[in-house]
Amino acid sequence: MYDKAVDRHLEAVLVARLNTWRSVALLGPRQVGKSYLLTRILAKHAGHLISFDDPKERQDAARDPVRYLEQRYRRGAYLFIDEAARVPEIFSAVKVLVDHHDPKPTGICVANSGNYLLLTKIKESLAGRISLLSMYPLSWQEFNGYHRVPGLVRLCQGQGPATRIGRPTSWAQIARQREERLLWGGMPQPSLSPEPDSRILWARDYVRTYILPLVVEQFNIRDSAAFEQAARLILLENGRFFNANALAQVVGVSQPTLRSYAHFLEAMMVIRFLPVFLRDLTRRLTKQPRIFVTDPLLFNQSLDNFSVQKAVDQHVIGRMYEGFVFAELQKTLANYDVFARMYTWRTQDQAEVDIVLAGSKALIPLEITWSRRPTARDASGLRAFLDSTPEAKRGYLVYPGETVQPIASRILAVPDWWLFGCY
Repeated sequence: MYDKAVDRHLEAVLVARLNTWRSVALLGPRQVGKSYLLTRILAKHAGHLISFDDPKERQDAARDPVRYLEQRYRRGAYLFIDEAARVPEIFSAVKVLVDHHDPKPTGICVANSGNYLLLTKIKESLAGRISLLSMYPLSWQEFNGYHRVPGLVRLCQGQGPATRIGRPTSWAQIARQREERLLWGGMPQPSLSPEPDSRILWARDYVRTYILPLVVEQFNIRDSAAFEQAARLILLENGRFFNANALAQVVGVSQPTLRSYAHFLEAMMVIRFLPVFLRDLTRRLTKQPRIFVTDPLLFNQSLDNFSVQKAVDQHVIGRMYEGFVFAELQKTLANYDVFARMYTWRTQDQAEVDIVLAGSKALIPLEITWSRRPTARDASGLRAFLDSTPEAKRGYLVYPGETVQPIASRILAVPDWWLFGCY
């Protein structure tokens, strides 16, 4: 439980899904706050929460899963099943209940850490009967209590930035908040702790304490030491294109093994691979996906760097900021229930765009720069992308500045605080 009450914007999205879909799956990394969110909902609505972290609950559910759920389910009340994949038989039982009440919403939500095993079981038994909803760490907007609709939502709706976008009450406050989130991320337990040392200790133990036990349980890895070493190196690749061969040589494992370790981390939603956006089949593009880490704290702990000035001196501030912006993009899309696939883009002659959002109403290329005075040179990759992709109307440079600025034809620099609704 958090030390202080925090409004999670995803709460409204989850309640809306529960009231319209037959069932819902809530997916998120370990310790992201799924149980807290479900408990908050039950403080306002009738319902029951089951956790399969409890060995007795797992034993009772596995013995007769259909009867187990029928005894706990009440029509008109929510039924939340936390860490559902620890009792795989439960998905067939959920299917029985969902089909019995078809086509009405049941109010059932299965929550799980990561998505690999859960999605596998859903494909087997709940396909077409369940809505998938991803949960991420606390956003900049949530952490500081902002409620304006983010500029990102406006862009995804096919609109450009307004001529006048307003301004925060204090630029100094925005800078402090940005630096706090850039360094410490948004995982609830560490980010809400007042002690930097406890935050660092939490991040240092995260893979071993929260990820490794589930990976051993669900994927049967044998060499936990090699996995831990690989995990740290993979986290250090935040913002880079994935080179499995180079990483495998450092860890001392085969390339297929290294790829499987990376796959496990993605399955646990610790990292995310962005595939290369491909529409122009005549253009020679790189094949490697780009890696991003779900939370900046995990990257910074791997770097052993919790100082912006040190990051500037060591020339890693650009990647730190890219990872921060990626994390906030992912959170904002989820929290406002905006659908947009995420890609990266890079040609073999090194023209690249950090992130491409492909939504139903807009194709949005985003280049991320730490520079407070972006120039046309920073937009070279955006120009190349726009030239090769006519359906993209504009490109955007995301930067830690104060105003929307024209940089080149059809390219604007947009401040991060506006993009994420932090004013």
